[in-house]
Amino acid sequence: MIETAYIHIPFCSYKCDFCDFAAFAGLNHREGEYFEALSKEIKGRLANTREPVKLSSIYFGGGTPGMVAPEYIEAILDQLASLVELAPALEICLEATPHSVSEQKLDRWKALGVSRLSVGIESFHEEELRSIGRDHSREEALRGLELALSSSIPVVSMDFMYGLPTQSLESWRATLDEAIAFSERYPSLKHISAYGLQLAEQSPLYGRFPKDSDSYPDEELFAAMMLLLIEKLRQAGFVHYEVSNFAKEGFQCRHNSTYWKNQSYLAFGVGAHRYVDGVRSANWRSFNRYIRGYMEDEFVEEIDRETEIKEAVMLGLRMRAGIELADFYSKYGFRLEESRKKAIEHFSEAGYLSLLNGRLAITDEGLPISNSIIVDLI
Repeated sequence: MIETAYIHIPFCSYKCDFCDFAAFAGLNHREGEYFEALSKEIKGRLANTREPVKLSSIYFGGGTPGMVAPEYIEAILDQLASLVELAPALEICLEATPHSVSEQKLDRWKALGVSRLSVGIESFHEEELRSIGRDHSREEALRGLELALSSSIPVVSMDFMYGLPTQSLESWRATLDEAIAFSERYPSLKHISAYGLQLAEQSPLYGRFPKDSDSYPDEELFAAMMLLLIEKLRQAGFVHYEVSNFAKEGFQCRHNSTYWKNQSYLAFGVGAHRYVDGVRSANWRSFNRYIRGYMEDEFVEEIDRETEIKEAVMLGLRMRAGIELADFYSKYGFRLEESRKKAIEHFSEAGYLSLLNGRLAITDEGLPISNSIIVDLI
């Protein structure tokens, strides 16, 4: 059963220097053309999907979905409601930048059923925002955030980044303290995402801050930032349920959890990646190519059993609860604790892995080297 659909909205006011997504600035005049192609793709792909569909989560990501006229969001929701079954407690999440938020939009989004709003703050410091090419200021971040948190949308999430050029442990601490203060004032702030900066090879950010620049935190400082993040948000009552995600109890993001549980999901729009009928595929990242060929795939991979198991290990260990080994064996017929016994013992003795009550998980101390741990286990 497919329960999740991702809708990619690629329009932005400005493409940030760190961004590697299919996002485009200066194409707002083509919104109508894009949503026409998107609507056709949704109809076409759903007609070809063999797995049953009952959506419990619809996620509008980007780009900046908050930029577009709410009428476009409404049309997509109406179309999905006409084509597939929707769960009664449907989660609808929409991403926005703080300067794309307004009282009028918030009212419209709530009327359309948007139940989660994810606001991309990234940093509360002007210098850090400028360093990554973000096109909003601290003042705009605070104003948009306060509007969102004062609205009737029940769940608001903030996104942050660390490991930024010019960022220090103290400036990161100050950002976290300010985020926690917001959560204490506004009960709707129930989720925080924080991602370590990872740049594509040809990232525009390297033009101003080359790879070997001293402006980037070194590995030791990066690890300290991650551990400070975990410590501060746990103390503030947030559950650390995935490497980069924290939520008040019961308010974990249903949509993203689908990815980490290695379940099927639909995805539509330029550059969108999906996992349906045992096949992982992606649309064209080129805007014009997508408009011409919205039913074409730029990338297709049939997931065999070996790949499925590797992905289940990789994704399962991103969840802080880790992998329930009995369930893993029941689903995949593979005893991870036996086939990877030496690696598990090695990382457990070092304090980076925990094997307790039949559950394998990465410890807090292991998180900064989690990629290395996962590679050894798969």
